[in-house]
Amino acid sequence: MRTLYLSLPLMLSACGDASEGPNEGAAPTTVVEVPQAPGTRVEVARIQPSVASLEVRLPGEVRGSRDSLLGSANGGYVESLLVKRGEVVRKGQSIARIDTRTFGAQRDQAAAQLALAQSELGRLEAVKDLASASQLEGARTQVAIALANAELAETRLARALVTAPFAGVVGQTAVEAGEVVGPGSPVARLVQLDPVHVTVSVSDRDIGALRIGQTASVTTDAVTAVFEGEVVSVDPAADLRTRTFIAEVAVPNPDGRLLPGMVASVSLAASLDGEGTVVPQDWIVTRLDAVGVFVLEDGVARWRPVQTGEVLHDQVRILSGLETGDRIVTTGHRSLADGDPLLVSREGTCCTAGRVTY
Repeated sequence: MRTLYLSLPLMLSACGDASEGPNEGAAPTTVVEVPQAPGTRVEVARIQPSVASLEVRLPGEVRGSRDSLLGSANGGYVESLLVKRGEVVRKGQSIARIDTRTFGAQRDQAAAQLALAQSELGRLEAVKDLASASQLEGARTQVAIALANAELAETRLARALVTAPFAGVVGQTAVEAGEVVGPGSPVARLVQLDPVHVTVSVSDRDIGALRIGQTASVTTDAVTAVFEGEVVSVDPAADLRTRTFIAEVAVPNPDGRLLPGMVASVSLAASLDGEGTVVPQDWIVTRLDAVGVFVLEDGVARWRPVQTGEVLHDQVRILSGLETGDRIVTTGHRSLADGDPLLVSREGTCCTAGRVTY
């Protein structure tokens, strides 16, 4: 028990000589022992085997699993738009015809030039020695050029017909028949709605709770239902502006109730499986040479170095240093030193979902 010593002046006697100076007849002092509290008040938790479990709820946005803005590769006169907004199309279905007559004529012209070049080469090869080597070489070069032009014209004609690269729904259309558009101009937006992807931004504290293939529950204000999906992608690096990681959850959407642009809430359950004790990170005390915890032993605080493992949000696995039954100090441990006497104000059991049960 620690003792505090105080000096208390005695009161002057009422019958003392008033003529005495200020330094004469000074009152004597006495020492009074004032006992301090017998220890630091703390809360403790008895360690039991446990696992780290966590439910993460994140806001997200519904997007199509594939979302493409189809455009005109060549540009030109819009002969016809073959789909309407909201129409379901299959892969390879025609969306629009843009200047196919012009590019078809160029294809025919290139084919005729190729036929002429091949005919000239054949004539020179037929006369054999009457044709010089330079003539034969020139004819072969013309055939190669004509062949390349024919292939180029064929490619341009194919791209004059805009087709769906995947099955989906036409979101918007950007042209009308009779317009003239430039190369690269948008024609229609095509979105795949089954499945949809829900995009979420994950902080560095929660990123450890996500893994590819993990089950997720998705809800929206627009649809009174719970949709089950799974995590299909997690960015390996954070966005430099927001310092968050982008993850995507794929959700089956056969009836099309989830639409791009909807605000969603994603719930994911995560846990740390395996051996070891799981405790809240706040219980860990960091020193220059080690990390550890304070445990209650025989009424005093004892420093116990520990080895930590994986982290899940605010929980950490203790690989070594703690055993079942240890009474770890959970509150008031930041100001303790090894050997300090303790007063336990509350004791519980560690841990359920990262929390002490009292």
